[in-house]
Amino acid sequence: MDKQSISQILEANRAKIIKTTKNIIKNPSLVDDIVQDASLKIYTYFQKKDYVLPKNLEAWVTIITKNTAYDHLRKLKRQQDLQQNMNETFQSQRPLGSEIPENTLLSKEKIQHINEVFHLLDEETKEIFILRNNGYSYQEISKMKKLSLGKVKTKIFRGRKKMMDHLIEKGVL
Repeated sequence: MDKQSISQILEANRAKIIKTTKNIIKNPSLVDDIVQDASLKIYTYFQKKDYVLPKNLEAWVTIITKNTAYDHLRKLKRQQDLQQNMNETFQSQRPLGSEIPENTLLSKEKIQHINEVFHLLDEETKEIFILRNNGYSYQEISKMKKLSLGKVKTKIFRGRKKMMDHLIEKGVL
């Protein structure tokens, strides 16, 4: 499909994309980003050589928009959970008013053990871990590393298991 036809489809459905996004996302500052992301997904779909024109284009656009909005919400939730977990961990490790040298030493030792175990992983798994820790989704990592989605998930699962086994073996956990 040529670019002009795709642009016409996007323009014809732009109001529907915005309305659907606003119904799901209550934060107006995120709406534009999600509308743009959904439009980009629709555009790239029609750029494929083997695309199939959906029977009900409006319903298809709505589904793509909803899925994109929910993906953003899940990503935000994951980031908030990680930040809250880090804040709780930080506060529980440091008593108010004073730092106990033993706690500081134990924290440094744990970090050192985790770093040692992390370096036991193969390079590809380390890179995937770093990307995942930086907030990238499995799909985004899959595209960046040019790996199948299953392989990315397997690498993360096996890498975590290997790290946990080594940390338990060393008595860190």
